[in-house]
Amino acid sequence: MLILDIAIVNVALPSMQRTLGLSAENIQWVVGGYALTFGGFLMLGGRLADVVGRRRMFLTGLVLFIGASMLGGFSQSGGMLIAARVIQGFAGALVSPAALSLLTTTFKEGRERNRALGMWSAMAAGGASAGLILGGLLTQELSWRFTLFVNVPLGLAAVLLSPVLPADASRGRAKVNLDIPGGVSLTGGVLALAYGVTEATGQGFVSANVLIALALSAALLIAFVVVEKSSSQPLLPGRMLRLGSVVAGNSVAALVSVVMIGAVFFNSLYLQEILGYSPIQAGLAWLPQTVLIMVVSNIGARIATKLGARTLIAFGTLVLGAGMLLFLRTSPESDYVTVLLPAMLVTGIGVGLAFVSVTMAATSGVPDRDQGIASGLIGTAQQVGMAVGLAILVNIAGSVTRVSLPQGPGAVIAGYHAAFVIGAAISFLAAIVALIVIRRPSALPAAGMAETVLPRPIQPLTAAAQSQLLLARCGPLLPPDCVEEWMAGRMDGRKVVRGSRDERSYPA
Repeated sequence: MLILDIAIVNVALPSMQRTLGLSAENIQWVVGGYALTFGGFLMLGGRLADVVGRRRMFLTGLVLFIGASMLGGFSQSGGMLIAARVIQGFAGALVSPAALSLLTTTFKEGRERNRALGMWSAMAAGGASAGLILGGLLTQELSWRFTLFVNVPLGLAAVLLSPVLPADASRGRAKVNLDIPGGVSLTGGVLALAYGVTEATGQGFVSANVLIALALSAALLIAFVVVEKSSSQPLLPGRMLRLGSVVAGNSVAALVSVVMIGAVFFNSLYLQEILGYSPIQAGLAWLPQTVLIMVVSNIGARIATKLGARTLIAFGTLVLGAGMLLFLRTSPESDYVTVLLPAMLVTGIGVGLAFVSVTMAATSGVPDRDQGIASGLIGTAQQVGMAVGLAILVNIAGSVTRVSLPQGPGAVIAGYHAAFVIGAAISFLAAIVALIVIRRPSALPAAGMAETVLPRPIQPLTAAAQSQLLLARCGPLLPPDCVEEWMAGRMDGRKVVRGSRDERSYPA
């Protein structure tokens, strides 16, 4: 439901803009408001799941998400819709770590949990693919409002099925400290960082708004470190950061997120703005990769116990890097089947292997009491990776496009290629980090014992749906005007990007 909501709303943005009279500057916050609150409150949501109760927070978040979806569907103004999306993002930050920590604490370490993780990844990939296709169908045949109403039956079904979940353990009279100062400083720091890099995609990193936001983020994150050192029950226990696999897993998760959001973002623009695909056609173009990710994620989850997260991460990121290099074959007249599809399938294999194994490494050795915060941690790492990574890649691609001669589609594609090369380099760096920091499988369990790797619950933004899911994240990270600015060509004084302020094209 969470992944479906991200993709399906992105497709409906133009209809929302026309119906509610939203400006080009405000329409991005329909998705951006969701993304900022979701990413900003993940750590706090994970801690609440550990402290208050996973099932309790799961149900609380679901009810809030359903209510916000109904509010958004009945919106009569742009402000009302954006407010509903902000509430949805907060609710998603409560549901995500609670749901995924329920999964990891319900299934035993090793084979059982790995298989559950593979199934979770497959469901995530299916939800992303369905969102990209259903978004266009519902918007065209019914109304954009149904892209929000669709969450109501899905959420209610989850609520009705919730009795099968294990009940929360009683804490008796134990005193619980939620570390409010730590939660406020961390959440504020992440929100300011996400806002700053979002604005940087349109204004550049030297604008006053961006510099102020980044400075505020740095100050709040430093304050968070100081607060955590003096807290008796810190939001982020230091014991987790002393686990090499957790640090490496989150680092690699952030790096891989940069690569995939770049691949999906630039190729989605390529499909729609260069090859002339419609949003629905662009969504269907990613379907083969989605199916492959669903299959590979299940296979990767099954073989991870034997190979170990370290080997699987290294192999997956190397394959992902190779796929990024294959995208360098694209040109203004490239054929989908012979040029794009092979690269999509190779990157799909890399994603299916890398993200499943990354979540295992990120939670290896984490006790059940910290599963919620571990889920929030990896989710935050991926959100930050996507936000910062996309801002950097967009600025680099734009710079290359502006200096390329002659201007036109060829210059735009040159910018894409620069982003692909950087993405490949980041993938190879992720493989090196995994090989150096994560321990060898033989160092984990005793000889003769099956290796147990704790698969980290994949938060909605990270499961094997990465290709489509990350595409859905592009909306909030790239203001609409930015695309036109750096993709502008000089041929006949016309812009390369189709669409105007009245008829705008968005990534599917």
